[in-house]
Amino acid sequence: MEPVRVQRRVSAVGTVMVCRQVVCLGRPYAGRTVTVHVAESTLTVELDGQVRVIQRTTDTPVRHVKANKPHKVSDVV
Repeated sequence: MEPVRVQRRVSAVGTVMVCRQVVCLGRPYAGRTVTVHVAESTLTVELDGQVRVIQRTTDTPVRHVKANKPHKVSDVV
């Protein structure tokens, strides 16, 4: 089976959640969109030309493929 490719937006504290597993990437990546390849036993994260392979601890299937959109700033002054 081929890995499922998903996108996630890194939170303000530098984490993403994929298949109910929290992956810590670090605060320098906060707000960026990363691509994660979800296989049966690993999560492979691509960011800035680097590849990180994380052991998967859950067997939950992928529910959402796209990343969250950034919130828009309101025009209220």
